[in-house]
Amino acid sequence: MEKESRYETTVKRLIGHNLNAEEKVQLYNDWSPTFETNNKQFDYTGNSKCCEVVCKYFPKNIEHIVMLDVGAGTGLLAKELACKGFKIIDGLDPSSGMLKEAEKKNLYRNLFCTYFTSKPLLFSNPGGIICIVNRRSPFCESPDYVNKFFPLCDQLEQEGKWKKEEITTFNGFIENADRIIIVYRVR
Repeated sequence: MEKESRYETTVKRLIGHNLNAEEKVQLYNDWSPTFETNNKQFDYTGNSKCCEVVCKYFPKNIEHIVMLDVGAGTGLLAKELACKGFKIIDGLDPSSGMLKEAEKKNLYRNLFCTYFTSKPLLFSNPGGIICIVNRRSPFCESPDYVNKFFPLCDQLEQEGKWKKEEITTFNGFIENADRIIIVYRVR
C-alpha cells in the first residue's frame, strides 16, 4: 500500500494538469531526499535503458565524450554512464533539491539548475546525441509537453539544429508502464 500511496501523492501530482512549473519544481525539491529509494520500489529502469541507447551511439572512446544529462535529477543516469566509462558529464535540471542530491555523487563536471531550452545545444558538439526518456503517458499528452516541449523539439529540427534519429518504446520503466525514448543528433 505504501508504494501506491507514494505513487498517488507524488508521481500522479507531477503529471497532473493542475500544477504549474514552479509547483512541479517544488514537488521534486521536496521529493529529492527519497527519490532514489522510491524509484527502487517501483523497479525504475529508465536510466539503464537510456544508458543502453547512448552506448549504442558511442561504442568507443567514450571517456572523451561530453555528455549532457537533461533532467539529471539525482544523478541516476550519470551513475550508469560512469559505470560504462563516460568521464565528462554535465547535468541540467530545474530542481535544486534534485541537483543537490546529484552533486553528492561527484560524477558531474557542471550542474545547471534550469529547464531545457534550445540553449543545451550550445553544450553539444555537432554529432552529439540527446536522448530523452519518459513515460509515454503523460509525456505525449501533458499540456507542458504537447504545447511547449514538443514544439521546441520540432522547431530545433526545422532550424537544422538537430535531427531525430529514433523513437523507441519499451515496457517496464516504472511498474510496467510504457516508456518512450527519443534520440536526437545535434547538427
